[in-house]
Amino acid sequence: MYLLLLLFPLSVIAQEVKPEVIASSGDTYKTASSQISWTLGEVVVETYSAGASILSQGFQQPGITAEVGFTDPVIQLSMNVYPVPATSYVTVEFQEILENLSVELYNMKGMRIHAQPVNSHRLQIDLNTLPAAEYILKIISADNKMIKSYTIVKQN
Repeated sequence: MYLLLLLFPLSVIAQEVKPEVIASSGDTYKTASSQISWTLGEVVVETYSAGASILSQGFQQPGITAEVGFTDPVIQLSMNVYPVPATSYVTVEFQEILENLSVELYNMKGMRIHAQPVNSHRLQIDLNTLPAAEYILKIISADNKMIKSYTIVKQN
């Protein structure tokens, strides 16, 4: 009987843990020289940035570091937003007015609480009716793309 107990550990097979993720959705694309894969619902554990490029890595990429460069045709816009923090008004000053721009103010829940077209070099946004909190001010182009965003802190 003791001989049987001594031989039992020799017959046990160990498991190998591979770096995999079970995700709700995703895909893999391959070319002759590279492969890229993505998943949805994965926790982001590390982010790299170089200039305007950002790469976030989750558990799916255990040992791969990739830098991706791209150019996004962004509208260059010179402007000032002040005062930050603000108590009653935020002033938005544009060096030049581009066609069909709008200014939108969002709360931290993502609800738009103010919107107005840019039709002068200087706009004032009334914050008096808003509670003290952080807000996101977005400059939106004619094709509904965000050009710039600012965090606005409203204090009492």
